[in-house]
Amino acid sequence: MKVFFGILILIVLVLAVIAEVFFQFVFSRQGIRIPGKPYLKEGEYDLRSWKQFEQRHLEDVEWLSSQPMEEITVVSDDSLNLCGHYFKAEEPKRIVLCVHGYRGNGMHDFASVSRFLHEQNCDLLLIDQRASGKSEGTYITFGAKEKQDIRKWCEYLSDHNPKELPIYLYGISMGCASVLCALDTGVDTIVNGVIADCGFASIRSILADRAWKTFHAPAFPVLNLMELYCILRAGFRFEEGNAEKVLRSAAVPVLFIHGSEDHFVPVENTIRNYEACASEKELVLVNGGVHASSYNTDETLYQSKLLSFFERNDRNHLQETTAV
Repeated sequence: MKVFFGILILIVLVLAVIAEVFFQFVFSRQGIRIPGKPYLKEGEYDLRSWKQFEQRHLEDVEWLSSQPMEEITVVSDDSLNLCGHYFKAEEPKRIVLCVHGYRGNGMHDFASVSRFLHEQNCDLLLIDQRASGKSEGTYITFGAKEKQDIRKWCEYLSDHNPKELPIYLYGISMGCASVLCALDTGVDTIVNGVIADCGFASIRSILADRAWKTFHAPAFPVLNLMELYCILRAGFRFEEGNAEKVLRSAAVPVLFIHGSEDHFVPVENTIRNYEACASEKELVLVNGGVHASSYNTDETLYQSKLLSFFERNDRNHLQETTAV
């Protein structure tokens, strides 16, 4: 019996150590390296599949970084200073709040599409999510707390929008999940639409997928222990980042976009989100697109879908403001 309990305790300790390593690897801003496993530092994509666009993207980053911008700060509900950069158009027709992906930042993840959006008379607010870029924070929470930060940014835009321009949320990868989750925070009364590019359906689903593909680790019990660490250290539960669930009561139009060859966040995530969405919606699958590369893969298609989405919902916004 003592041997049995000894083995049981040893197994629990080993699992606890594995969950601790995964927790730091996935959620900590500082992160840790696991030998032989990919680790994305801030501002990196999965370059094994994205390499073909790297040079073009670096040029776009250089262009965007050279543009005049106003640095803005808001304070989160848990007292973190969150940073964003406001890129103004000469004759703005709308405001787009751009929310970057996992271990990214606003200036990096939207560099390629920003030039087009600027040419289309969009004011851009490129934010750094918590624990990223210039924003404070110790833990990345995959949308669970970021959704409340997005609410803060939306409130800021609403308070600083004298021309009553339509406001859109635009998220890529984890940023996509964040903006979709934000729809349950009351931002539907502020924003006119959401552009959802290659997001995941829920924290649990994406972690289960990555745990198996990257580490060949079963979701149970590792994810259960990781969630316990998230509750105790980072103050959130996985269910707080469930975009698929939030979309069942969505009230604003959503444009869903995903690359057909995305193996980092499988396209099935966006299909699930699209099917769950209760509001006006459109699904665009970009043939051959890998993760976060749909714009560069097929600019013509992507741009046409953005423009039609803006034009349709700009008109709705104009009709609403005129009626008031």
